[in-house]
Amino acid sequence: MVKAGVYIIIRFAPLLEDSPAGLMLALVGALTFLVSSFIAVSQSNAKQVLAYSTISVLGLIVMCAGINTTETLWAAILLIIFHAVAKSLLFLCVGIIEYKIHSRDIEDMDYLFMKMPKIAVMLNIGLGGMFLAPFGMLISKWVTLKAFIDFNPVFGLVLAFGSSATLFFYTKWMGKVLTVEDGIDAHEEHISMWEWSTLFIISLITIIVCLVFPFITTQIISPYLLSVFGETPHLDMFNISMIVLIMVGLLLLVPAGLLYYSKFFRDYKRVGVYLSGANTDSTHYRNSFGEPVHADLKNYYLADFFNEKQLLYTGIIGTTALIAVMFGVSIL
Repeated sequence: MVKAGVYIIIRFAPLLEDSPAGLMLALVGALTFLVSSFIAVSQSNAKQVLAYSTISVLGLIVMCAGINTTETLWAAILLIIFHAVAKSLLFLCVGIIEYKIHSRDIEDMDYLFMKMPKIAVMLNIGLGGMFLAPFGMLISKWVTLKAFIDFNPVFGLVLAFGSSATLFFYTKWMGKVLTVEDGIDAHEEHISMWEWSTLFIISLITIIVCLVFPFITTQIISPYLLSVFGETPHLDMFNISMIVLIMVGLLLLVPAGLLYYSKFFRDYKRVGVYLSGANTDSTHYRNSFGEPVHADLKNYYLADFFNEKQLLYTGIIGTTALIAVMFGVSIL
C-alpha cells in the first residue's frame, strides 16, 4: 500500500517535465530520502529501521519522478518492484524473529544464525536485496546516480550520502545476525509450513527478479516509457545483465555455504572472538584488574549525531516549505 502514492506520482510525472514544480518535487524527495536514511542509523528497533528505510526509498522514488527523465523513471519503477519484494521478506522475517525471541531489538539478535539458521539466511537475503550487489536496488541506484549527475551533481551527492547511511544501518544489522558462539543450539520449531513456504517463495523471488530484470525492462518498463517520451533509456543492457549473472552466481555461494554448515556439517569447532591474549574461555576475558568480564558485541547508533527528534522536525519543516513553494510555482 505504501507504493500507491509513488505510483500515482510516477504516472503524473510527465506533466511536470522541465517545470519548477518538478524541481520542487525532486527536492522534497531528496530531503525525505536523506533525513529518513540518517534517522534509521540511530534506530535499534528492527521495525523502525524498516519503516524509516521504506520512507527513504519512497523519497528516492519521488526524487526520480521529479527529475523526470527516461533513466530516472526507469530506475523509479524498478525500485518499486525490487523494494516491494525484499522489504516484504524482511517484515515477515522480523515478525517471526520477534515471536521467537520476544524482542524486535537488533541488539537482541546476537547469534541468530546459530539459534534460527534458516530464518537468518532468509533475513540476510532480504537485507542483501536492499543494498548489496547484484540485487536490483543497487542496479537501480547505479542508473539513478548517473542520471542525477547528468541532471545536477547536487542530487548525485544526496544519493551518495543517503546510500552510505543505508549501507551503514543494514551492515550493522547483518553483522549482528551472523555472530556465532559455541554451545548454542538451533530452535526453529513452532514455525508453520505456511510460514516456511511463504518465506521460501519470497526469498526465491528476491533472487529471481535480479535475473529477469532485463525481461521486466524490455516487456514492461520500456514500452511504457516509449509511449510517454517517445524513447527509452540508453542503457547497455547486455553488459549489465552479464555482470548481474556473474554476481548472482557468486552470491549464491554464501547462503549455500551457510545452509551447508548449519545443517550438514555440525562437527566443526566453534570458537569465540580473540580478545588480545586475555581470554579465560571463548566468551570471557580478564580486565586490567584481573576480573573476568563477558565479551559483548554492540553496534554504534550515533544517536547524538543522528538525533531522531531533531532530524524529524527538520525534515517535516523542510518538506512542508518545499511543498508550499511547489504549489505556489504551479499556480503562478
